[in-house]
Amino acid sequence: MALQLNANQTWEQLAKETKDEMLESFWEHGLHLIPCGSKQDFIPEYFRSKHPFETEEEVKMRWSKTPRVKWSDYQRRQPTEEELTNWLKIYPGANWAALTGINFVVLDADSQEAVDFIEEGNTTRTTLKQSTPRGGFHYFYSINTNLEVRNSAGHNKLDVRGTGGYVMVCPSEHYFFHTPDTLPIESLDELPSLTQQDLDAIHTFNNKGKVESIVKQPLTTKGVDSGTRNATLSRLVGRWIREGWGQRELLIKAHDWNQSNQPPMAMVEVATTVQSIINGHMKRHPEDLDGGVIRWNTSTWEVQLGDELKEILEQEDPILDTSVPEPEGGPLALKSYADNEWQEMDSDGIEQYWGDAFIFERARVLLIGKPKIGKSHWLGAFAVAAATGTEFMGTAFSRPMKVVWLQAEIIQEFLKNRIDLYFQQFLGDPELLALGQSNLIPSGRLRKNFMRDQDIDMISEEIAFHKPDIVMLDPFINFFDGEENNNADIHKVLDRVDKLIDLHNIAFIIAHHTGKERADDMSFMSARGGSVFAGWFDSGIKLLGDKPNVTMFYEARNAREPESHAAAFDYGKGKWTRVEFEQGPDEIEIASVVAKQMDITKFYTRADMEFVARQALKKAKMASGERAARYAVSYVQKYLGDRVRTHVVPGKQTWHYLAKNEGKKPWETDD
Repeated sequence: MALQLNANQTWEQLAKETKDEMLESFWEHGLHLIPCGSKQDFIPEYFRSKHPFETEEEVKMRWSKTPRVKWSDYQRRQPTEEELTNWLKIYPGANWAALTGINFVVLDADSQEAVDFIEEGNTTRTTLKQSTPRGGFHYFYSINTNLEVRNSAGHNKLDVRGTGGYVMVCPSEHYFFHTPDTLPIESLDELPSLTQQDLDAIHTFNNKGKVESIVKQPLTTKGVDSGTRNATLSRLVGRWIREGWGQRELLIKAHDWNQSNQPPMAMVEVATTVQSIINGHMKRHPEDLDGGVIRWNTSTWEVQLGDELKEILEQEDPILDTSVPEPEGGPLALKSYADNEWQEMDSDGIEQYWGDAFIFERARVLLIGKPKIGKSHWLGAFAVAAATGTEFMGTAFSRPMKVVWLQAEIIQEFLKNRIDLYFQQFLGDPELLALGQSNLIPSGRLRKNFMRDQDIDMISEEIAFHKPDIVMLDPFINFFDGEENNNADIHKVLDRVDKLIDLHNIAFIIAHHTGKERADDMSFMSARGGSVFAGWFDSGIKLLGDKPNVTMFYEARNAREPESHAAAFDYGKGKWTRVEFEQGPDEIEIASVVAKQMDITKFYTRADMEFVARQALKKAKMASGERAARYAVSYVQKYLGDRVRTHVVPGKQTWHYLAKNEGKKPWETDD
């Protein structure tokens, strides 16, 4: 059966039934389809806020090309018929894209000059092209089994959409196909394929006016000069990956090769280069996720090679190695901000999950608080809200999320009672309840150690099986056998968490305890092992105070953090309810009352400040209990930072003092 292209018919001329039939035809021919946004959609506020200076039409155009699903999953497999049917139902007005490099590749000509270059016959001609909304064309080609075509952007607006990319396809709005005399196409395999000569011509076109200053040297496993060590190692690692070596062997081979250099590279630099090439390979080749190269343990390949095999492997590569990016300039291959790599980068490629750049794709999130303050209730209620795609603490999720909750404190039977409590608010909506339950993957009391290769390998495989958006670790200390206050131990385990984040493209939330001395301080340095954790997270949530009302503080690295607020867990509804601080002049008045009570010659600890606050509030005939005093000190920090200074000594003490205080600072004399 021929592909149903409805060639030479515009988007407006196609009926809804015809559009659905086209997509079903594409699926039957093996295309990996994904739904995207459309101009008619309600565009999420987080997306709009990322483009404050763009017109409404420009924002709509961006959204209409944004995938609505985690499309990297479908580089490894085609969506099922059930998934496609479900997408057609829940995204009736969606635009659609097809992943490239699997059944076909595309030349994307986005300028008149690029279109003219193709139409003039400078590349192999194809019988199928598609017009785009901005007046350009997509030129479709079959897969060349002898030549891998990779996804790349061209400086002169002639892009190659191959492995690792996708293109919008008709019946998306204002895209439509063209074929000569409506010639039917039985299969994409009938189309011509691109040749190496075509790719060379495209490269020349996209680099008009540029001078090629570096001549590629033959690849060798012998020692090289200091100016080419990093580039040679990158190419060697790329070749070894293609040969099937595992991560352990790659490091061994790299360090062995490095000893032949005069002088050798630093061991850390060798390891960093190897890991960088591995990460790049996995991003470009997600189909290799099950290969030995990504495992913590050794591959099954033999480390010792016979002389005959060594001789074969040490032959020079006759073909340019395009699978590994060639570093240019310094050993870290850094580029100026004027480079196209920076200028063509788009932060909208990072999917937002909850809040404005607070919890997002590949985010590192730290949740801290003293024991029994409610961290597990926070995680459970958050996970259920994420799994149902509803809202948490008044902030909506961008879509339903799949969440893996790794927890090590509560046995499975008791955890079930808690999860049922969180889900009870959805008992009146069976569909939403079923969606949330299928998207939440909790563990019982898990006994795994992230520092043990076998355990983290098992966790990695479990994550790969479920393909979640978010993974939660609860609590950190139960997945770690090192010393909490040893920075080196904490660094090691967080490095392994980072590997999971990069490997599986997940957001990761760690729940961790605060130290006793700093439990009521807003600083995230109060986490046990604080200096390392404080430098690790992208977004932080801190729970302070005493139940039932818990104060929540936030810190963000990528955007303005949410306002601090009080909250209480409602056991009747199974959810957190937000309790706002009193607003306006009352808070400022309380802060001023406390500041007036402070002595210009004294430096106050947190406990001292709360004692002063209780005295001041009592004198002013205001509420003066312990909780009121804690809030009052928070108001001082919130509103009177110009009058009352705060100095934090990591792991020791927090000091408060009037800005006019010129006395000797205690932290400068403490041992």
